[in-house]
Amino acid sequence: MSFGYVIAVCKKAEGRCPVIFPGARQLISWPFDDPAAFEGTEEETRQKFRQVRDEIEEKVKEWLQEYRGQQDHLK
Repeated sequence: MSFGYVIAVCKKAEGRCPVIFPGARQLISWPFDDPAAFEGTEEETRQKFRQVRDEIEEKVKEWLQEYRGQQDHLK
């Protein structure tokens, strides 16, 4: 199996996950907070999960826009 891009989305992933993925063109690190490590009430924890989810969604959209722009530039 090969990967074009490998994206790590937590701060701990850089230290715990393998940094070599055969065939991966690029390893990208987006160090988001780990909502599972958040301490608070049930509602505060739920809100933290939503916040991180929304941050990841926005980052993915930005990256896709940038990636598509690079692909268009290569044509």
